[in-house]
Amino acid sequence: MIYCTYAEILLTSIASYWIIYYIQDYGICFPSVSLMTKEVNFTVPWLDKLKPPTQREDYRDKSTRGLQLRVSPTGVKSFSYAFRFGSKMGRVTLGKYPDLDLKTARQKTDEFRRLVSLGIDPRSEKRDKLAKQQMTVERMVTEFINQYAKPKNTSWKQAESNLRLYLVSALGRQSIHDVKRPDIHSILDELVGRGKHTAANRALAHIRKFFGWLVERGYLDHSPADHIKPRHQEQERERVLTDAEMRAIWNASEAMSGPYRAWIKLLLLCGQRRLETASLRRSQIVDGCWHLSGEDTKNKQLHIVPLSQQALAIVDQLLEQDGEFLIKTGRTGDKPVNGFSKAKVQLDRWSGVTDWKFHDIRRTVATNLSKLGVDRFLLQRIVNHTDSGVTAIYDRYSYLEEKRDALQKWADRLDDIVR
Repeated sequence: MIYCTYAEILLTSIASYWIIYYIQDYGICFPSVSLMTKEVNFTVPWLDKLKPPTQREDYRDKSTRGLQLRVSPTGVKSFSYAFRFGSKMGRVTLGKYPDLDLKTARQKTDEFRRLVSLGIDPRSEKRDKLAKQQMTVERMVTEFINQYAKPKNTSWKQAESNLRLYLVSALGRQSIHDVKRPDIHSILDELVGRGKHTAANRALAHIRKFFGWLVERGYLDHSPADHIKPRHQEQERERVLTDAEMRAIWNASEAMSGPYRAWIKLLLLCGQRRLETASLRRSQIVDGCWHLSGEDTKNKQLHIVPLSQQALAIVDQLLEQDGEFLIKTGRTGDKPVNGFSKAKVQLDRWSGVTDWKFHDIRRTVATNLSKLGVDRFLLQRIVNHTDSGVTAIYDRYSYLEEKRDALQKWADRLDDIVR
């Protein structure tokens, strides 16, 4: 008979828990992660029958090396992958059962074990993957609008509207890393299928800008929108309103509510962009001129518009109101006017003029200025078109008086038209 001391029995018991695993990937041995981990052959019936313990219990799967299950007193069952990386033990949570089924848990364990064999810490790999998953299209569109579009583009609302209406609605929850070229083709094809050829082109332009920004900022290595051609070859609009149409639109604006009435008339008198006109502010009016800073204009250049007597009379009335924005919504004047589509419907109905856009007013003013003898050089400065010539770099003359004379001639001509 062999007698053992209590100490010997204790040491033998402890040693029995230090189960040595032979890792084929490394050809090394290491102790198990936990002394109290029980080894079980995981099966779905066994998992389903597990009852909540009085204290937390850990199990390891016999058939899948590294796969473990932790059961809490509340009954939560969580899969994890236990591994040794270098000289330290590690654990990666895989997910909760039954949301994560046994088959998928084993597949994930196999994937992580392959990473370890390649010298890659699965914890960092999981963090990177999680970070990529959190970079959803919807979240990054918001980042794009706030960080890029708002500060740099006066028409950022149009960009936001297009991206949310077409891209986010289709791929919003998807990671930006998972968006492929066929996904974008699908969005455009759907628009073309509904006969919205121009909308498809606008959507593509904004999608290109969005993914280009992601590449520039280092979120992506390449843009899935590259090499996608516009669905529709657009013809440049040549629509110029006739004198009769201008008269009808001017008179129809008289029946509109305050902000739209002033907005339409200033568009016709000044020929500036619709959003810049809608955002007219009290602080921009100085000495009879409308001063737009680089932050206010599409081309990011300072632009001064001398106001004709007719335009100044409208602005003076607007200045009697409270608030910074002169063509505003609400009483406080803290927001510029919007709702252009509804205003257009009203104008069409009351004026009887159809097949025109607000931008056609700007083309109409430019055309009529040319008829009045304004040369192309001065016309570019009135409508604030970018002059890409070398001369423009050195020419810093404001042409203020020349612009004032031209716009006054046009305002007087418009008076004759609308009477």
